[in-house]
Amino acid sequence: MSLKSLLNHCNKYFPHLKTFQSTGIIFRRIKYSETSLIVDIFTREKGIRSFIFSGVRKAKANVSAAMIDHMNIVNIIAYDKDNEKLARVKEIHLEHRYRHITTDVVKSSLGIFLLEMTRDCIKEKEPNEELFDFITDWYKYLDICEHQLSCFHLMYLLELSRFLGFEPMNDFDEELRTQFDLLDGNFVNVSNTSKYLLPVERSIFVRQLLSADMKQLEHIRIPKDIRNEILKDIIKFYRLHVDNFREPKSLAVIQAILR
Repeated sequence: MSLKSLLNHCNKYFPHLKTFQSTGIIFRRIKYSETSLIVDIFTREKGIRSFIFSGVRKAKANVSAAMIDHMNIVNIIAYDKDNEKLARVKEIHLEHRYRHITTDVVKSSLGIFLLEMTRDCIKEKEPNEELFDFITDWYKYLDICEHQLSCFHLMYLLELSRFLGFEPMNDFDEELRTQFDLLDGNFVNVSNTSKYLLPVERSIFVRQLLSADMKQLEHIRIPKDIRNEILKDIIKFYRLHVDNFREPKSLAVIQAILR
């Protein structure tokens, strides 16, 4: 009997022990007791779910704390409780093994910063397979990328906004040298009176980011001072469009380490 058939059989005859299988990415973990953790996992099949892992901080734990570290992409079999309640994971394995993120300071800092931004912006509990694939594809690319990463977070956040419902329009006009409006999410004529306009110079760089994809990142060069201002602009863009937005605690770190 296949694993899927076995799960279906158990779910049919033991509904109180109903389980599901899914890949997921570890979004957040919180110390619950001396030996236990509460872990938020964004799963492909069920969306964001919270699980309690008991005994993982013990010396001879069945599941190591390292297995449920931030950013890990895992495969789980979990008990399918109401998504408002803490559930337990029956089995967990690494779905993807990173090669560099955990040991590279720049990559790990980028990953944590983007994870913090992403987790706080996803409000819905429902599954979103396209969003899940987007996030995990970017993290896998971050892990293997051998080029400079100075603009990685900027492009990721602009791309992420598409899944959150406020995708910016790439309608820059070269002749008019239009400016990006953070409130409306498009490029407008300089005569526009919006108080959310970016300067022309930063607007041009935003246009470059919107016009490229992750494989073209190595060709985008933005001076550090301007890049940090654009990051502030993007965070302001999120603040304008995401309810109860919280500024990421890791913002200062990411501004400092990227040259």
